[in-house]
Amino acid sequence: MTHATTPLDGAARSRTVHDEPKQTIEFGVVTVGLFVVWLVWVSDGHSPTSGLGTDVPSIALGALVASSSIPAARIAVDREREQLMQERDAFHQFATEVDSIPVSADVGGGLPLVGVEHANTVVGELDSVRAAYRECIMGLEHFDQLYGEALYDNMASELSADVATAVVCGDQFSLPVKRAAIQRATEASLRRERLLQTIDSERDSLDCAERQLRAIASDLEAEPSLSEATLTELFDHERRLSRWKDRCERLLRSRQQHIHAESMFRSNLDLLFVQSYLYAELETDFPVLDACVRLHSRLEARQQAIHRAITYR
Repeated sequence: MTHATTPLDGAARSRTVHDEPKQTIEFGVVTVGLFVVWLVWVSDGHSPTSGLGTDVPSIALGALVASSSIPAARIAVDREREQLMQERDAFHQFATEVDSIPVSADVGGGLPLVGVEHANTVVGELDSVRAAYRECIMGLEHFDQLYGEALYDNMASELSADVATAVVCGDQFSLPVKRAAIQRATEASLRRERLLQTIDSERDSLDCAERQLRAIASDLEAEPSLSEATLTELFDHERRLSRWKDRCERLLRSRQQHIHAESMFRSNLDLLFVQSYLYAELETDFPVLDACVRLHSRLEARQQAIHRAITYR
């Protein structure tokens, strides 16, 4: 079963994706408020993992980041980037080929872009335009999988209904049609280029976040067993845990700021974040935040274990 994602605002069009169970972390005032409440709750002495022993198994921490959705998110970003580059170049190539197709000498060029389906020229050139679109755009390897549209439907979505009607349904080709097709194809190429900049920023953010998460997990794994620690060592370790928790919380805030800053969908109430578009097939739309919250929970559990160890010394 498939469903179409919500169209991107000013970016590449919606893709068809597999409908799988998703765990979505919501944002905004409600989420931040709930997270603060949770922090206050655990800081008052409530442990999210009651009955935990004095040690947190290091293997669980080491596998936490590796088993998160971040590696899958990177694959999704790289795949999307490659497809966007292909589409950007394809629309540029189509515009170039249309520019090389001559119009009939007896066709005037004074018609406006609106209503170009009524312009005049010969069928042969329209055949060339249609063939160029099929070869450049619809010939992309991922076209059928993502869009699965007929020539008119895809051209109408990408180049406007006017251009699609003139090229697919008309029997004439004119200078206004040519100009409109080139203009719309150029705009489609530029939309992909702008989205690529956002994709690259997201990729860099993923890499940076994963490095920070791995560093925190690695530091914690290097800590000695609590059962062998002296009271002084327990207090020292507790202070280090507080610093790691602070780093984790700073990463959470930084990632949230990045998500909001890079959002391209503020005018679309159904899809506010680029992550919802990129990670539609993952278990969560926000893999870094999900991993941060999980690691923070591990750190909190470790800190609670230390508090218990200190209490019973």
